[in-house]
Amino acid sequence: MDRTDATGTLIKPGKSSQKTSLSSAVLEAALDRSDTSPKTGLRNLPAELLQEISRWVASGSAGDTAAGLHALMLSNRFLNASVLNGKSIKEHYLFLQPLIGAFKALKPHLPIHEINSQMLALMGPKQRQEQVTAVLGLADERQKSEAIARLGAGLAALEPRQREALITAALNLDDDYKAEAIAGLGAGLAALDRSQQEALITAALGLDDEEHKAEAIAGLGDGLAALDQSQQEALITAALNLDDDDYKAEAIAGLGAGLAALDQSQQEALITAALNLDDDDYKAEAIAGLGAGLAALERTQQQALVTATLNLADDWHKAWAIAGLGAGLTALERSQQQALATAALNLADDSHKAEAIAGLGAGLTALERTQQQALVTAALGQIDEGAKARALAGLGAGLAALKPPLQQALVTAALDLASVGYKALAIAGLSAGLAALEPSQQQALVKATLGLADDGYKALVIAGLVNGYQASRVRDYLR
Repeated sequence: MDRTDATGTLIKPGKSSQKTSLSSAVLEAALDRSDTSPKTGLRNLPAELLQEISRWVASGSAGDTAAGLHALMLSNRFLNASVLNGKSIKEHYLFLQPLIGAFKALKPHLPIHEINSQMLALMGPKQRQEQVTAVLGLADERQKSEAIARLGAGLAALEPRQREALITAALNLDDDYKAEAIAGLGAGLAALDRSQQEALITAALGLDDEEHKAEAIAGLGDGLAALDQSQQEALITAALNLDDDDYKAEAIAGLGAGLAALDQSQQEALITAALNLDDDDYKAEAIAGLGAGLAALERTQQQALVTATLNLADDWHKAWAIAGLGAGLTALERSQQQALATAALNLADDSHKAEAIAGLGAGLTALERTQQQALVTAALGQIDEGAKARALAGLGAGLAALKPPLQQALVTAALDLASVGYKALAIAGLSAGLAALEPSQQQALVKATLGLADDGYKALVIAGLVNGYQASRVRDYLR
């Protein structure tokens, strides 16, 4: 099986930190020349090369990293020293171990259909196989559909035969449940071969019910960049040909994630269709989904989406659209960014304001300090815990753009939430920006997570923290 990092990206041997660019061939040659006897073990290898070995082991999934580093430490005293003497590797190992240990203890108590791709990344090969086997053995088609969908983003971590088994199971479901499974598998399209991709697309387009077809198309939009042009065109055509505007909006929104893979005429067709929707509820949904692809659009197209958003009369519709456009905020002009932030802060209903703030979190780096401060202040001022948790969670994606006092304020607010569910939501969201926090703040979030009384929430947050941390470490190692 190919090694993938925390994001599912294929890792190339020899791609490492700036301090070393040792290839796998060089590493193998060095091992061949070294004294690798059990007694003396690897003592002739330079410290830099031992660190390279540790970084390579630490660049896979979180579960494989924890197991691999532990095995290194047990296998040889020189490799043990390379882990414990390397500050970054040591911190990495010590962060993962208690969380993954806690997840392993929780896993037997979690419903099979609630295990998601982030949790899958915490497992080793044996546990991944057990999960796939358990999913395939579910008798309830609703649960099986949900279980397959939840694993979609983790397909790259599975063996080819496991991926094939999940696809086959999805395609054999009744149409009422097939759409959900196909939609979830869309996030893993890049890990599939052409025949598997084609099978999913054919099944999606063959669904008779428009509601089901729209759901499947929307989910496949997550993997649009992995498809060939004819497959992309087939999905776009099917979306635009849906008769019910409700379902058309859903399909367009889902395809927004793949706008960068489309040509200009296809982008224009989706934008025009979105803006021509008569019902503002549907228009807001479509605009929100297209926000993920703002960076791929022309200035005039971006402006059209921003203008349409600001012109929405209903505050909930406006909040929904602003939140979606937040995903592409950095691609907009300064005046557009400021207009969206101002509109979010001017929303009268706090729950609507929280939704808009949460979406803008992904684009905090594009905003001026005063607007960042205003958004954080508004989030902290939410009276309703659910609204506050939603806002805090969304702002997690922009933690790196904030000054330390604002970061601390968000962490403190999350830890002070009384509801277990809302606290879990907030911490899970903040995990997206975990790398920007001080070790003491990270550990405070870990401690709170391990203290959550609900096993389901605890597992979800553990997975968020571990994968957020792992992704940041892997980026550092592979730079």
